[in-house]
Order: sequence, then structure tokens, then C-alpha cells
Amino acid sequence: MIELDKLLTLAEATARTAGAALAKRSDRTINFESAHDIKLQADVDSETLIRERLARTKLPVIGEEIGGDAGLLARDEPYWAVDPLDGTYNYLRGMPGACVSIGLWRGRKPLLGVVFDFWRDELFAGGPGLGCTFNGRKVTPPWAKDLAHAVLCTGFPSGMDRGTTAVQDFVGRVGRYKKIRMIGSAALACAYVAIGRVDAYYEESIKLWDVAAGLALVEGAGGFVRAGTVKGHPLALDVWAAGRENLTG
Repeated sequence: MIELDKLLTLAEATARTAGAALAKRSDRTINFESAHDIKLQADVDSETLIRERLARTKLPVIGEEIGGDAGLLARDEPYWAVDPLDGTYNYLRGMPGACVSIGLWRGRKPLLGVVFDFWRDELFAGGPGLGCTFNGRKVTPPWAKDLAHAVLCTGFPSGMDRGTTAVQDFVGRVGRYKKIRMIGSAALACAYVAIGRVDAYYEESIKLWDVAAGLALVEGAGGFVRAGTVKGHPLALDVWAAGRENLTG
């Protein structure tokens, strides 16, 4: 039986170590660039560090840079889902909104998550049955009660359909909220839901590692999560996460 408290402590320490390395790093070498995506050497180096730290658990890892076994989502066994640098483009441009994200899942269910915003020294940690903490303190999120007062965080992942019809459908979904925010990091968006900075998060075709930790945090805080699969893309999800189910689409 896995000991979630010990694994959470390890994930917190690992996220802080990786985040500290990213914060002091000056190299911004670009390894890959497409029309809507970019990868840095910093992403690879951060994941290598994280995998080395998590290796002691002997649990498999699915990571954004080095990959992993997508079949784990269909099996009843725990595994790590890691985004070593979420918000890479923000990081490249020196903008806020970058973090280290480490989640532990069993099949399609989150067990725990840690998101570390190394620019702001903010650590979000928790999971179902573990609660949710912000810099070590338990949180009671002040979520809105209805859409008319709710703030939605969303984004355009690299795999999203940007055709006219798809964008119109997207606007129809998000236009009902009082305010809409795009911060460039799915992990931080979920973490912000978990502590009540925003009330809901929505994104289509987002990768598992982007939201694995954040969805665990939302559930730990007592929020609502719905994550559907994307046909033909086993590691992509259509995600709603909110303080209350009535704040989702």
C-alpha cells in the first residue's frame, strides 16, 4: 500500500528543488518550435532532475519531455505525471506564470498533486482525502455561488482546433462568466481554482501532465472535476475543474 503522506512530502521537496534550479537558470536554449508550441532545454533538464528524485519510489513516470506508458491510464496502478516546466513560453519571455507540476495518479484518478510557482515562491499541495494547502496552510476557497459572479481560467493548448466554428463554440462556453482569464499555465490555473483565486478552469485537448497535479488539488480542496478522454489521443483530456459543479459548462 502506498503512503500518500510520504509521497506528498517527496513531491513537495522535488518540486522546490526543480523550481529553484529553473529560477536561477539563465540559459533559454530552444530545442523545438512550432506554430503554437515551444520546448526549451530547461524543460528536459528539469524533468531529468525530477525523475532522478522520484526514482526512489520505484513508480513509473509519464513526463512531458521524456514520455511514458500511456497504457497506465487504463490500469489500476499508481504512477507519476510530471510537467517539469509548465508555462514554458512565459518562462522564455520572463513573464509570471511558470511552475513545476508533479501529480500522482492511479489509472484515471488523481491521488495527490504539487504545483510550485518558483517565481512567486508559492507551493500548492494536496489531493483527495489529503485536503489542500497553500504554502503549508490549509485553504478554505471562497468560490462564487453562480456563473454571474464566477471567474473562469482557460487557454488555447497547442493541439486545440483554431477553426472558426471551434472558436465560436469556445466563446459560447466561456462567455457566460463574469470574468475570463488566460495565464498560460494549466497547472497554475487549476491551483488557483483549488485556493479560490478563480472559480473554474476549462480547456480542451490539454495533456495529462499539464493538469495531473492541479486536478488533484481541486479535488483535495473539495471542488468538482470532470476530465474526458480525447479520441485518438490517449494522453489528452477535455477538462472542467471548479469549486462547484454548477460553475462548469
